[in-house]
Amino acid sequence: MLRKSILSLLIHLFVLVVLSGCNSGSSESSYGAYLIIDGKEYTWQGDIENNEFTVADKIGEVNKKVDKEVMPKDNLSSNFLEVGEKIYSSNEDSKVVLVKREHDGNYDKFTESDYYKEHNSED
Repeated sequence: MLRKSILSLLIHLFVLVVLSGCNSGSSESSYGAYLIIDGKEYTWQGDIENNEFTVADKIGEVNKKVDKEVMPKDNLSSNFLEVGEKIYSSNEDSKVVLVKREHDGNYDKFTESDYYKEHNSED
């Protein structure tokens, strides 16, 4: 009888450990927000703050949106931005592009993939 109880307890404990391991972390996955322009990968950095960057020339518009968990590959495609949102260069840095968001009219900043490597090496 004691042996059956211990065995049953061990089986339940094993199942509990396996199930909790399968559900570790949050139920939400996080994905990066990307934009592809002329084969270069740009990463979303958030809203423009304190006028750190200003709008220059229009580069184009987002013409394809892929699922959030997919890395975009085509020119002017994104897994974050909506089709039709306008993309601009910035006056201050050639590795920064600005996107006017249709849902709120604000500009979001995207930086080229090596932006922070280059800016940190200048320090």
